[in-house]
Amino acid sequence: MPPARGKPALSTSRDLVPVGPREVFAKNPSRRDENGNKPLTARALVLRNGKYGARGTGELMAMGKMSGREKLDLLAEDLIERSKTAIGTPFRLERCINIADSQLAANLDEINDLQDPDLFYNKIKAEVEARTPQTPGKSVSDLLRNASYVASIVAARIHNAYMLASAWRLVGDTLRELSEAGVQDTTVKTYLGKDANIRAKYLVLYDIVNIVAQAGQSKFALLATTAPHYSQYFKRFEDSETGELEYVFDWAYLKDMHKSFIDSIIVELCLPQSPLPRQILFQILHEAIEESPREAKRFPQAVWDAVGDLSVIVQLQEYLESPLLGAEGDAWKRQPREMPEEYEDWVDAQIFSEKASKMYANFKDTIYPLEKTKFAYVLENMWKFVNLSYKEVCGKDIDSLWQLEDVKQMAPQWHAFYVAGSKRRGSGDESDDDDMPGLLPVKSKGKASGKNPPRLAITNGDTEDSDTSMPSLQTVSDSSDEDESDDENVYDEYSDNDDHETESESGYDTDEEDALRDMLREAMDAAMATPDFFDPKSAAPEFDELTEDRKGNPFLKLLGSLRGRMFSSNPTLRTTSRTEPRRPYAQAHSRKTTIEDVVDEDDASTTTAKKKKKKPKKKKKPATATSTQETLAEQPAPQSPTVHGVPASSAKKNNTPKQTQNPSHTPSINTSINSSTTTLSHMSTTSLLLPQSAQSAQSAHKYMQTEGLVTKLKEKVKSRPESNNLEPIPEKKGFFSRFKKDKTAEEEAKKGSKFSYFSKLSKKTATYMHQLLQTSEDEKKGLAPMKWENFLKVMREMGFSYDPSTAGSSVRFDPPDRRDKPITFHKPHPDPTLHPVTLKKFSKKLRRYYGWSEEDFYKATQ
Repeated sequence: MPPARGKPALSTSRDLVPVGPREVFAKNPSRRDENGNKPLTARALVLRNGKYGARGTGELMAMGKMSGREKLDLLAEDLIERSKTAIGTPFRLERCINIADSQLAANLDEINDLQDPDLFYNKIKAEVEARTPQTPGKSVSDLLRNASYVASIVAARIHNAYMLASAWRLVGDTLRELSEAGVQDTTVKTYLGKDANIRAKYLVLYDIVNIVAQAGQSKFALLATTAPHYSQYFKRFEDSETGELEYVFDWAYLKDMHKSFIDSIIVELCLPQSPLPRQILFQILHEAIEESPREAKRFPQAVWDAVGDLSVIVQLQEYLESPLLGAEGDAWKRQPREMPEEYEDWVDAQIFSEKASKMYANFKDTIYPLEKTKFAYVLENMWKFVNLSYKEVCGKDIDSLWQLEDVKQMAPQWHAFYVAGSKRRGSGDESDDDDMPGLLPVKSKGKASGKNPPRLAITNGDTEDSDTSMPSLQTVSDSSDEDESDDENVYDEYSDNDDHETESESGYDTDEEDALRDMLREAMDAAMATPDFFDPKSAAPEFDELTEDRKGNPFLKLLGSLRGRMFSSNPTLRTTSRTEPRRPYAQAHSRKTTIEDVVDEDDASTTTAKKKKKKPKKKKKPATATSTQETLAEQPAPQSPTVHGVPASSAKKNNTPKQTQNPSHTPSINTSINSSTTTLSHMSTTSLLLPQSAQSAQSAHKYMQTEGLVTKLKEKVKSRPESNNLEPIPEKKGFFSRFKKDKTAEEEAKKGSKFSYFSKLSKKTATYMHQLLQTSEDEKKGLAPMKWENFLKVMREMGFSYDPSTAGSSVRFDPPDRRDKPITFHKPHPDPTLHPVTLKKFSKKLRRYYGWSEEDFYKATQ
């Protein structure tokens, strides 16, 4: 029998010992201060007290609460003043290039998805839902039965994707030209000051990015007009001069917008010509969503995606604005500058494309009902009609018009190697620690990257507040379920407090509500007394003077700020006021193609191919110029050129009339066929009649034999070095030049570089990779969804990094090797779940970018 244990002796030490929390799960700390205010509200109260006194001035003294609009004005004004003296965001050329490349790649992905029968139907169906106002009498199924409406949305989406992709290519190429000129992060200011050419190119880049930002704002604003919560703030207004429909603010909901903080931000972002800079608005929006995550649930997926895309453009604007800060930069902005030819071509492409988009009636029956687009041949026929419309308008197909034919399909590549012993972004063992923050800051679970959680301190003896009873039982769930609920906890963590905040922001006591009602009535009476107030395009000087006299009425100030600001209701984006291109396309009437020609296009191409194969079998004598001219007269636009007696090499050399023509000469429709190719649609320059003599062509080798020069040529000693020893001529870098595949021995050796990351995936992450790549070992068989946090695990362990600091759902992942192009995804919202259709889209995108395949993954894991 073991001896009885004695009581341990009490310590005589009087040193303080830290005591850890006594509960198994500590309660979530509140985000509010001692007065019950959230951080932004507390900061705004301090600013108001410092500016106006204890309770403000004028009628604001009667109000105990701060309205959402007043809160926005105070925070924005403070940030603007601080930005004048603070250090701005430093210029980072590499980050600017990454942003341009990722946005271009995202829009190219949009184009590829619109040509994929697996994704087209769901994408257009979601677009119809996002573009349609929520009305009780209409449903999405009813709208999908409207063939013309669906076709118009498809045409607008195609136009927008191509327009933005071409714009981002222009931005990326300009950034690379600056990099090749020697511009660096630390020397950009010096170059702008001493080199006029670089300064002009930089200012042009600055202007183009601002124009792209306007297009992104228009896209976001139009989606907000159909969102369930924000559609109430906008109404349509018909322009009496042009007859176009535009959106203006609906004065009936002025009071509701004045009360809400986030609604005030969204309205300012939607309406153009805002007195508050976009950078300031997005910074406040990001902080507001961070402290009140439940407010983000008001945004549908399409609107939140547009917020993310616009925030990325605003981030690029901040980088480009930094070297232009100060008096010298303001003087540079005021300098006159001429936009380059590439930009003017982009503007002309907008005009041509907008005209072609209105011809959606050509393919509306092809894609009706919309379920037919799940078949590849139906989608191919639709794109044939789309290209036909573009050729009828401008003589080019859609890829050639937007100059995207060479970058539309990029070879997949992956250069990164996993270095043993290096600290990865993911966990290196079987654990599933989440050491990477989500898009919104997530409370840590007490785990740290690469370290064990700190131990709780043990008290030195009993304390007065000790509780010897057992703690209450806690619900224990599987780790995977715990991981999957991370994003939900973001919204539910402070659910009680957030609900209280939402109610308190919109609730006033009786006296305050009466004061607001009286001020609103006074403001609306003043507006009704001004005849021109409700005409957004007319001036109202009397109302402006009244606003200055009664600054204490916040509704008068708000009416003056929102009046006259409107945006187009046309879903087809446009950034120019020009209605006609610089060089209009003149189409020959004899080449007008009918719909029947497109239906039989496959048969016609097959017949032409057969005829081309039969021609080389017959030996014909060289044709003279007279006979060729007669042939062209009978066939105004032949399908393929027929020049007999000329070798293939000579034919290629003669194919240069288009480059030697005078671009300033614009021939009429009735000019000769040899004068210009601008009036001939669907015709190659090789079909033009070239001056030919009656002599037949002769090869160089035969000519030397005839002249007796073969022997001399063989005995001649070479005085030039071998071509292999010559230094290569440096090639001008274009878009994605650093991503082009280099077929050297070194690159061939790195062909299996992705294996180094595949083989190091943890066991659970490898399961997610099976599901993402939809392999044969996928237990879910491609039918189960995946949580966003689990997708982040895969990307993190594959070496990617990303910055969640921007508002919205747009997330750019940067690969571990800078030679590989970044990739952009939109986080699901408000439910952070990747459904099977979205998961398939992500899988195809990763395969297209980096060549991840099921075979490579199996080889690495075996």
